[in-house]
Amino acid sequence: MATTPQTQAEQSVSSPSVRERAQVVEPGKGIDLTESAADQIRKILKEGDYPESMYLFVGVKGGGCSGLQYVLDLRDEGQAPAAEADEVFLSQDIPIVCDLKSFMVGNLAGTSIDYQETMMAAGFTFNNPNARHSCGCGSSYSA
Repeated sequence: MATTPQTQAEQSVSSPSVRERAQVVEPGKGIDLTESAADQIRKILKEGDYPESMYLFVGVKGGGCSGLQYVLDLRDEGQAPAAEADEVFLSQDIPIVCDLKSFMVGNLAGTSIDYQETMMAAGFTFNNPNARHSCGCGSSYSA
């Protein structure tokens, strides 16, 4: 008796959710959030009335004045399921997903994401202990 291949929806139903896969971050091992960053993300999620299936996506892409740029995005697991190879962390009760290539190439182990407000600007900042060089604006680095 032949079996039919599973659709993407069926595969995601049988796969554990991002929250179920998430592991609490060990210092220096994964990606974590400061309390300020977590509070800001919770505020965005609440004000936007987002579903419980949202997670924080962190990655890197080529570009910027130092070679790599951080990517930070809120994604809905129903629309953008995490891949099996993705790194999945839990920090401040917020699931964080990072694609394996970004985690390895971007050397993101031990990275902490903060949210800062000053008189001039407000935004998320990355503290990556593995960055060899960061640009002046802080949005790109080399690993």
